Amino acid sequence: MPGINNTDERVDLLAIGAHPDDVELSCAGTMIAAKRSGKRTAIVDLTRGELSTRGTPELRREETEHATQIMQLDHRLNLDIGDGNIELSQENVMKLVSAIRRFRPTVLITPHFSERHPDHERASELAHRAVFYSGLAKMPTTDEQGNAQLPQRPLLVLHYMQTFVFEPSIILDVSSVFDARLDAMKAYASQFARPRLTNARVGTEHETIDDKHANEPETFLSQAGFYEWIEARARHYGMSIGVEFGEPFYSRQPIGTSNLFSLVTKRVA
Repeated sequence: MPGINNTDERVDLLAIGAHPDDVELSCAGTMIAAKRSGKRTAIVDLTRGELSTRGTPELRREETEHATQIMQLDHRLNLDIGDGNIELSQENVMKLVSAIRRFRPTVLITPHFSERHPDHERASELAHRAVFYSGLAKMPTTDEQGNAQLPQRPLLVLHYMQTFVFEPSIILDVSSVFDARLDAMKAYASQFARPRLTNARVGTEHETIDDKHANEPETFLSQAGFYEWIEARARHYGMSIGVEFGEPFYSRQPIGTSNLFSLVTKRVA
């Protein structure tokens, strides 16, 4: 008989992405750093990215599995909402509410609410609603076995940066994991590998070296200089806090600390 779900799948850090590769592209360093510090981590992808110009859903799934291994996630869940169709419906809200209650995170990170891609903006709003409703005892959900889920609301919600720039509320030092962070992003070769026979700049570290994606069309993600842009932005935010690489986040609410000296990252004033 169904009862209360007591299965402990809780994590410390949960990231929400509209598509597989969104988290890897934006804040994989934060996920990897948390895991290496002993925290439990998970990602919930809302869609399978099936409308992507490059690659196939099957290849995207393989790439996601590879990236998941690189980040050593404890859990990864796809809600299969439908790419390009992230509706702000009660059904979709409750799917995400159920996922939040399943993983019971302390910290949740989502896309920023102002973004280039409409799916990213809708994912942000969907997460905003789900975070609030997940804490309501009188809004019931059940797990896959039909067991009632307990209310749960993350204690901190942060928004990660994708294409549009914002003034960060906090920047995380990811210098020690930046190589692994790039590896997680590069797992999605179908999306990021630079196509041949274009005007793309050649001779860079990340230039495509085989013909697997030679006939794929060029996109915003595969354009010349994209990897360099990602690295340059990380260096910019890292420099602003006195480290090599940083990942920026925005918070709608004030961020506190119980240790003033934990905020000191600069070595030179």
